[in-house]
Amino acid sequence: MKKIGLLLLIILALLAANIFAVPSSNSLKKQTVAEFSLDVSYTVNEDATVPQSFADTLKKAQQLLEKVFRSKEFRAAMFKQSYHDSAYSKSKMACFPMVYDPKTGRISGASVYQNLLKEKEVKLFINIKNNGPKRTTMGASYACNYKFTTYDFWLQEKGELARRLARHIAHEFTHIKGYRHDNKVSARFKWGRDVKEDPAYGVGNIVGEILTEWSKKSII
Repeated sequence: MKKIGLLLLIILALLAANIFAVPSSNSLKKQTVAEFSLDVSYTVNEDATVPQSFADTLKKAQQLLEKVFRSKEFRAAMFKQSYHDSAYSKSKMACFPMVYDPKTGRISGASVYQNLLKEKEVKLFINIKNNGPKRTTMGASYACNYKFTTYDFWLQEKGELARRLARHIAHEFTHIKGYRHDNKVSARFKWGRDVKEDPAYGVGNIVGEILTEWSKKSII
């Protein structure tokens, strides 16, 4: 009986150790909160140019965005957000859920997060074009169309192109999932291009901020 009692005490001690154990920093870094895989391909118009190593850069950007979307940091940041519902105004598209509070006119960051990661596997197609002397926009996309346009002028710039490209893809993917810029809707919904109110700018900025922080910590 004494041996059985001692064995029970050892088992209880081990269970308590597992319950109250604090995970190591390494294990925390590996934690993910979402299943998400991304496959991005591209075509280049005859009048457009990209860096020689662009295919490798795009692959890296794809991997970076996957890592961010899967991360606890992205989930936590999105769940703190709230956006204006003008992103949905007068939309007739039915390929995405319009989740907002009609009393406050707000879209929760949580609903945007869930919409973005609703599909576990996403394939995107980028058509790279030359936009002439125009430098007002980096690209264009439409709700429910998984092919979008990117203009080549900014792809030639030096710097962390993979990180900038990951942020750009996140921005356009948010449009694909149904969120529009305010300047595309009626004047009565105007709140300007405030990143705190615009889902696409908001998501892109969060992705950029996380990548910058990870770079400082040598996580990427």
